Amino acid sequence: MASASTIEGIETALVTGGTGFVGSRLAAFLAARGVRVRAVVRRSGDHPGLDAPGIEQMVGDFTDAATARAACAGMDAVVHCAASLSDDLGEIRRVNVAGTGGLAAAARAAGCRRFVHISTVSVYDWESGLAVYDETAPLKSTVKLYPHTPAASPYYGLSKAEGELALRTEMTDPERGLAATIFRLGAVLGVHPTSSWAIQVPAKIRQGLVSLKGDGGDVLPWTHIDNVCHAAGLALADPAASAGRAYNVVDGHVTWRDYVEEVRGWFPDAPPAPVIPRGPGEGVFVGRCTGDRLATELAYAPVRTYAEGMAEAAAWWHSARQVATIPTP
Repeated sequence: MASASTIEGIETALVTGGTGFVGSRLAAFLAARGVRVRAVVRRSGDHPGLDAPGIEQMVGDFTDAATARAACAGMDAVVHCAASLSDDLGEIRRVNVAGTGGLAAAARAAGCRRFVHISTVSVYDWESGLAVYDETAPLKSTVKLYPHTPAASPYYGLSKAEGELALRTEMTDPERGLAATIFRLGAVLGVHPTSSWAIQVPAKIRQGLVSLKGDGGDVLPWTHIDNVCHAAGLALADPAASAGRAYNVVDGHVTWRDYVEEVRGWFPDAPPAPVIPRGPGEGVFVGRCTGDRLATELAYAPVRTYAEGMAEAAAWWHSARQVATIPTP
């Protein structure tokens, strides 16, 4: 298992999506454990989280085959965090499906020993109506405007599900055999300029732009970015246990009503959340997920709680109000 200071067998790692919330924090996590990190970015610069010693920025687009080959060269591991949220089906498939498959092929050809793919619980077909969604639950498979998805794009969950299939081609082919692990994340808490649940969604809640469906009792599966990093470290350090497996990284559930009301409490001027009646027979927004497989197979336990994540975000917003740096939705 991963220690607090090193990850055995991993000296170099490529991280895609380096300027994003999850990618930047994973890059910093690996660098803090002595891994030399190559972070793929669209533009070089002073990106939050990428200023730590041991992180180099590589400017390029991972979906370009030549860039993917160059980026994977000399890497022990690849941690693939980059993704598109486009509402254009062709574009989101180009990045999340073809791009993922191409990067995985480049990693295999370069001899990378480990591949960690950051996916999402949005891949699940919530309309299947299961009581609990584990890693064997059906995934989205049809091109349609799924009404039950937490993502900004109606095609995000579908494209990420198809991206997992593209990755599995590299994982299961006997002549390829890429040692890959898939992590399906819940709503990720933690502060970063691009953080959805700590920064972007609260900015909308403050303006009354986030509605509650019915009584607001729909659940939101959550995790914390520090828990995601911890899980990735466990998988990288123990490929025998995790290769070829998918894991939900979900540490609990909160109702939309409770999440929205707590966030509203950060803002004295926030209006009540609009309420939209639930239609007859209308399904849930997101289903309840279990993280039991991760706990059982990798001895995972969360290192941060929901209360800690929300307190961290509340403190950021308090500081932001003091210096008038409130983002607009």
